[in-house]
Amino acid sequence: MKTGLIKFTICFVLLTVLAASVFAVDIKFEVSLDKDNVAIGETAQMGLSFHGTQSMPAPDIGNVDGLEIHYIGPSTMMTVINGQMSSSVTHMYSILPLKIGKFQLGPFSFKYKNNTYTSTMATLDVVAERPVNKEPAQESTVEKLNLEDRLFIVLDVGRKTAYVNELIPIKVKFYVNRLNVSDIQLPTFIQEGFSKIEFKEPKQFKEEYGGILYDVLEFSTNIFGTRPGDYRIGPAKIKCNLVVKKRPSRGSSTDQFFDENRSARDSFFDEFLTRVERHALELSSQDIQIAILPLPEEGRPKNFMGAVGDYQFIYSASPAKVKAGDPITVRMAINGSGNFNTVLIPMMENPDGFKVYEPEVKTTVNSKEFTQVLIPESDQLTQIPKAIFSYFDTNKKVYRTIVQEPIAIQVEKGKDELPSRVVGPVVQDNNPEERGELARDIVYIKESPGRWVPRGHDIYRGRVVPILAILPLIFLISLYFVRRQIDRIRTDTVYASRLNAVRSIKTGMGKLKHDLARSDQKVFYETLFEVLQNYLGNRLHIPPAGVTFDAIYEVLKDKDVEPDVVQKIKALFGACDESRFGFSSSEGMKMRGDVRQFEEIVKYLERKRL
Repeated sequence: MKTGLIKFTICFVLLTVLAASVFAVDIKFEVSLDKDNVAIGETAQMGLSFHGTQSMPAPDIGNVDGLEIHYIGPSTMMTVINGQMSSSVTHMYSILPLKIGKFQLGPFSFKYKNNTYTSTMATLDVVAERPVNKEPAQESTVEKLNLEDRLFIVLDVGRKTAYVNELIPIKVKFYVNRLNVSDIQLPTFIQEGFSKIEFKEPKQFKEEYGGILYDVLEFSTNIFGTRPGDYRIGPAKIKCNLVVKKRPSRGSSTDQFFDENRSARDSFFDEFLTRVERHALELSSQDIQIAILPLPEEGRPKNFMGAVGDYQFIYSASPAKVKAGDPITVRMAINGSGNFNTVLIPMMENPDGFKVYEPEVKTTVNSKEFTQVLIPESDQLTQIPKAIFSYFDTNKKVYRTIVQEPIAIQVEKGKDELPSRVVGPVVQDNNPEERGELARDIVYIKESPGRWVPRGHDIYRGRVVPILAILPLIFLISLYFVRRQIDRIRTDTVYASRLNAVRSIKTGMGKLKHDLARSDQKVFYETLFEVLQNYLGNRLHIPPAGVTFDAIYEVLKDKDVEPDVVQKIKALFGACDESRFGFSSSEGMKMRGDVRQFEEIVKYLERKRL
């Protein structure tokens, strides 16, 4: 009877905890270790996971005596448990033990946005030397499960033949049948000859496949081929953890109350006493053959700059009536479907007489708008020049050119400013008649002689006048060279690209050093990839948006770039892809090394003057 009362009390306490947890905050804070037992000289990894969100920053956990702890970086993941998808972020830490003993990690308390989160705890056992396990290896729980038709991924492409720069829809489907899977990472696969891959937030739905109903996570994106040829894309790979429940053994009970309700007791205690094991898996899909065709030479317009798709071109300007020197805003909108990464600003024919500024670019899903400011420099201008946009229509397999006619404007002469006039102080004369009489009869004596000047001293004979006379000439010469520079930038696209490359590297290096100081690996490599694209695209005179290592490899070879420099560029692109899509971790030393390597590449290319 006493034993039954104790068990009943335990049930009541657990039910109370369960009821309280229903009303708790949805975000859970957990501590996990990749291993519970390490030897001196080995390292372990600790994960601080926030379930229910992906926007939680790294908590400050302080120091633990006897352990050296370093922050590695964040990792965002998805989880499928009982058919329900949830998101989480895990901040990873590297632990190096400095002495032998048992160390308790947690519970950690973390305050964020007026909410306090308290973690679970874990124990790390540090020994002098890891004992050799001579027991025969037991068959893994995962090996006992038949995963062939219960957990797999499928790679699907929208088309197997495409032109260079033509978008190819990519889908990676993650199929789960009555299994619990956690820590699902974004897909990765070999993509030689294609643009970078950025997967969107996955969709979740149910789908029947081979007569079996599955829970499905669908990752989708678009890629495009950067050079013609036959390629194999894939296999796609996804890393995840299979969650397997392991029930603890329990002895038989003689309590009549619990024996009569064994099924209810088992289901209740399983919720709280079941141990969970995680088994790391890497799933692979099939690979797919894709043929990338070159864009035809026949019928290619002279002003074609690589745009591929099906587009419409809208051309407008406002206001239509201005004064010389006032700005006019020109909008050029490209709407439709296609690869907007390759859409550049339409060419404006002979914008002579206008001061042209760099356009502002805004890109959405199905449009790209260029907003450019023009300033008429003369009241003789009557129209904004016509604009031309050419693209390759992948549906009709022909080049198309859209010509927007000139836009009529009315430019008035600017207002002439009145010449300035010096007005002296007004002296009030209280008695003008008396003052007039005095002026005729009295010659006033100066109270001060003023500034003494030697006889024969003339201002025009000094050094100042010749210098002032030369200044207008210097100004005109400077104006000539400035105008010549502007004309060269407008007409010489290669020279303009070089200038843009120099500007991009100045701003890009500042952003890189700022992100390096923040120690945020993902943001750092996102910035490094963007800086690489902008600099190499402008330096090699190709659209920056489509720059990948595969896209520029042949260009670098044609320009006789040294092989070790080419390998450094390839390594930087590889580091960016690993960090951004592979969930790899890099320490500050590695990121600083990549910055130095990038600086060496820039110095080499600037000296070579490609």
